[in-house]
Amino acid sequence: MTRPEPIEWSPDEEPAGHAPALLRASPEIQAIADQLPLGVLVIETSVARILHLNREAERLLVLRRAQVLGHAASQHLDPALAELCQPARWRQLEGARQAGREDLRLQTAFGLRWLQVQRSLVSWAGARRPVGLISLQDASAKRQLERALQESDTRFREVTDSVRECLFVTTPNWDRLHFSSPLLLDTLGLTPSELRMGPQLFEQRVHPDDRALYARRLQAQAEGQPSDMVLRILHPAKGLRWVRLRTRLQPHAHGQSLVYGILADVSDEQARQAELQRARDLAEAASQAKSAFMANMSHEMRTPMNGIMGMTQLLLGTPLQDEQRGYAQAAYRSAETLLRQINNVLDFAQAESGQLALALDACSPRLLAETLLAQHQPAAHAKGLQLLLECGEGLPLEIQADALRLSQVLDKLLDNAIKFTARGEVRLRLEAGAEQLHFRVQDSGVGMAAEDLPRLFSAFTQGNASLARPHEGSGLGLSIAQGLVKLMGGQIEALSTPGLGSCITVSLPLAAPTAEIPAAAGSAQRTSGLTPFSGRSILVVEDNETNQEVIREMLLQLGCRVRLCADALSGLQALCEERFDLVMMDIHMPGMDGMEALSWFRKGPTQQFKFLCPPSTKVVAVTANALDGDEQRLRQHGFDGYLPKPVRQSQLLDMLTLSIPDAASPTDANADRSPLEGRTMTSTPESTPGAPALLDSQALARLRELDPGGKNQLLQRVVQAFLKSLERLLPELAQARAGATLELGAVRHVAHTLKSSSASLGALELSRRCADIEAMVRNNQSEGLDSLLDGMQDEVERVRHALSELLTGPQ
Repeated sequence: MTRPEPIEWSPDEEPAGHAPALLRASPEIQAIADQLPLGVLVIETSVARILHLNREAERLLVLRRAQVLGHAASQHLDPALAELCQPARWRQLEGARQAGREDLRLQTAFGLRWLQVQRSLVSWAGARRPVGLISLQDASAKRQLERALQESDTRFREVTDSVRECLFVTTPNWDRLHFSSPLLLDTLGLTPSELRMGPQLFEQRVHPDDRALYARRLQAQAEGQPSDMVLRILHPAKGLRWVRLRTRLQPHAHGQSLVYGILADVSDEQARQAELQRARDLAEAASQAKSAFMANMSHEMRTPMNGIMGMTQLLLGTPLQDEQRGYAQAAYRSAETLLRQINNVLDFAQAESGQLALALDACSPRLLAETLLAQHQPAAHAKGLQLLLECGEGLPLEIQADALRLSQVLDKLLDNAIKFTARGEVRLRLEAGAEQLHFRVQDSGVGMAAEDLPRLFSAFTQGNASLARPHEGSGLGLSIAQGLVKLMGGQIEALSTPGLGSCITVSLPLAAPTAEIPAAAGSAQRTSGLTPFSGRSILVVEDNETNQEVIREMLLQLGCRVRLCADALSGLQALCEERFDLVMMDIHMPGMDGMEALSWFRKGPTQQFKFLCPPSTKVVAVTANALDGDEQRLRQHGFDGYLPKPVRQSQLLDMLTLSIPDAASPTDANADRSPLEGRTMTSTPESTPGAPALLDSQALARLRELDPGGKNQLLQRVVQAFLKSLERLLPELAQARAGATLELGAVRHVAHTLKSSSASLGALELSRRCADIEAMVRNNQSEGLDSLLDGMQDEVERVRHALSELLTGPQ
């Protein structure tokens, strides 16, 4: 650069506030200075006066050149920068000529700003003293970055110092630490000087028996895999300690890799786990001992219970006063309840001790479900609940399962669902998956909170464990169900929402299933030979369990497919799901009766009932009423036929022949029988000469003929269904008689139900007494009714005793 011509200049010759002639004479220097990327400030060192500033300095200091040239630095500059312009500060540079860089925080018109400042003395021709040159650079971004890094480092240190784990970073060879948290010294018992030697000293602390495990971290590291291990160390002050070591190799962009590790002292956790394991072992041993004790005691208690129940039954068969009979009946019901609880305890004990065994055999899931719903229908009806059965497509006709245990599981689920549902419905749905068969029991009951579901299957636990709980039970039912499901290789799970209900699903593996049930013909079928009605689909709507068993077995013997529904509403739902060749409809049922159900069906599909079965399908009335005019009245209402109870096989065959005219001609066994066109079928039982026995032998013989050899245990099932119905009907009758006035509606319902079911079993005297009572109630006659009811109840106890002997005696 060509230096400017010397100019003679003296501060005393130039008036204050004017730029010195020295810089006005150098426009080239002015232009070059304005192009520089850093600010330049020229100071007259002797008086701290501003001689020049370039455009970048104007921007950084928020000044105008014309306003500050020739003025003292203290008038326009921040005090910190003005102080650097004072003569004394320039004299300090006379030897070095240049000062180091320093950061200043300056106040400008636009706020605070950090500037990096460097001062130099420059000799200038024409000037008696060197001028001061100050270079300015914006350091605000740099200072913000440094502050952010410092704050980040501080927070990281706070985190590493506060956590219980030790963090460290080392090289892949574990020979140098790049970082470690202070807790590492205490965890390993190292001194700072030892720590500086690197993490290879870690191995010296590892227990000799665990060093092979410790070495595996290097193998995992070489494979690029993280390592996680728990091992023992020998601490110089604390002795044997347990630590958990986790490491991971992390490559970096510059090619170098680092190992990041976490080391934690887990001695307390290991001690707790060891204590828990000891407690678990003791609890399992105690549980096994308890289960063995419970199993032994349950067996011991069953023997005297059987004696109590047997002697009470015998007592009820003797002449007793009304008060005495009431006491004996209460004792018998209590004994039955206690026996059920003993059986539950026995099942629970056997399940816990692993003594339960399965008896696998072919069984029909749909038939099993229909039977269970029929058994639970009275309890559901008593609470005003709908009990529904749904079957998905592809349901297998038979599965390999323990029908007794599966029934036991579903029985407990249905019992719970009805118990905890005050209104709405309980639904049992069967679905076939690819490898499992699902049984879903869904209700609209009280539901459970999510936090209560884990203890749902715990033994001796109920959702409401308070002393004022509204539902009885020992809390064993679902625990036993879960044990049985696991024994069958399945799973059981529960979903529930408080106030909306619950859904419990039992999923069982499908083992060698037989042919599937077609979607429109999912009924039970048993064919002992070709009959005119083989493969015909029959819907039976009947609420009485005894009649269900008898009618179903008769139809199965004829080769029919049978679907059972225990009430009119579920019968209408079945008509929406599949087609039937014939419908057998009971007339007197709880809730909607058979006549109302027929009216709905004859209307055809509606918004409420989308019938799949044509409304022209023939519907036969099945009723225990056999009065003159009943058949005509029912036919006028729309029924296509009439079948009185108790149902006889010959009458059933005649009815099917009339109702299904396109069936093949009768088999040779019935070739000599002619259709009874226009003939009324009565329910008068066939009798034998002489005085009738308590149980009609011909009626029992007809039941045995339906089940040759007793393979399907029809007689036992019918008797058990009848006895179970007594447990429901007799308390209803007692309640109807307990008030100031007799509840005739309830009395008629009990008498009507017992009339047909007792006749099916051959209890003809009981059936006759029930028919007399029903006739009196129908005619609103109450005089002498109490005496008839007492006689009926005495007869019930005699029949109950006779049936019990029948079950225990030779078949």
